[in-house]
Amino acid sequence: MKEWVDDITGTQLTGILGGVGPMHSLKQLGQGVVDLLWMPIQQYRKDGRVVRGLQKGSSSFGASTAMAAVELTNRLVQTVQAAAEMTYDFVSPAHQSERRQNRAEQKRRYGRQPVDMREGVTRAYDVVAQGVSDTATAIGRVAQHEHEQRGITGAVTGLLKVAPGAAVQPIILATEAMSNVLGGVRNQFVPDARREQEDKYRSEQT
Repeated sequence: MKEWVDDITGTQLTGILGGVGPMHSLKQLGQGVVDLLWMPIQQYRKDGRVVRGLQKGSSSFGASTAMAAVELTNRLVQTVQAAAEMTYDFVSPAHQSERRQNRAEQKRRYGRQPVDMREGVTRAYDVVAQGVSDTATAIGRVAQHEHEQRGITGAVTGLLKVAPGAAVQPIILATEAMSNVLGGVRNQFVPDARREQEDKYRSEQT
């Protein structure tokens, strides 16, 4: 039975589920459930210490569940971010190129994943600070340009034009910041996940 469990969890499930989007999280959950059930049996056969086996199985299950929850939450946050970015492009088509340039610059600066939670939090702060600064600059530039063209009426009209995009921007910044923090947490405890993401990023750039 042990050989069968090892074969299923170590090779077949890993090959089928591992690394395929949210399937990686499901694989982690599955591994945790298997450990929860199998480790007590394994420990009992080894030295009869069932309690020790239960502790090890529970610990593995808890860690796997936590990492899977982080992974799934991060993917949900990234989905919300993508939806917010699409909404921003729709309500502010004139600023699409500028936002894409900023996005490309961020990718160049942060091409690799955060190593740990501390780096994730640092990046999250940088993202929010830079985003707030860019948004304020863009609003001020539009208002000044319209004011120079048409006076107070133009300035008000310019502010109304950028208001929808400015309302969506906090969602983009918040989700991107949260994604950095969650990515740092995941990579701190599962370094292999960071290497997989970096390999994927490098393949996309070539």
